[in-house]
Amino acid sequence: MAILDIRSLVAGAGLVYALAYLYLIGDVDPDTAGGWGVMVGELGAWTDRRGLLQFEPILLLELGPVLWLFSPVNLLLAAVLGSLLAVNLHGAWHLLKHPGQCALGTEDRGSAGAAGGGIVVALPALLAGGACCAPSLLLLLGMPGLGVMAGLFGWLMPLSLLLLVGSRVWQRRRGAPRFSWR
Repeated sequence: MAILDIRSLVAGAGLVYALAYLYLIGDVDPDTAGGWGVMVGELGAWTDRRGLLQFEPILLLELGPVLWLFSPVNLLLAAVLGSLLAVNLHGAWHLLKHPGQCALGTEDRGSAGAAGGGIVVALPALLAGGACCAPSLLLLLGMPGLGVMAGLFGWLMPLSLLLLVGSRVWQRRRGAPRFSWR
């Protein structure tokens, strides 16, 4: 796969993740009426919180089959999460394809024995989906301990942000290139 192809693929994965995040927090939803329109709410409420790292919408956008409760801060958080996921997947792919750059020991960077490093650095990127999907999955499964774990769900988002940033820093130290379209 060419470099441009993998970049497009991981950028698409980041976009899908950002949209899934917005859907799972309730900002984007299918609209059965399928109308078109805009309803303006209280514009000054864009920094009002409705939960830990979830903010109130200021616009209701009916975009055909999609209903979008537009919150600038939630959109920014979704974009940051999607971008971090994309650059982590790009770095993991590069380190998987070039295992000699991801040596676990500093004395032997050319060793092929560290080929698993590319997969290891992808784990935080792949597990970051728990920030929005774990609560929904537990509700779907009807887990009895949901009440006990409900207090922890708000911390999954900051934890996934921290893991994604930490993973990317670790990837860059191991030789992953910067993500750029050039």
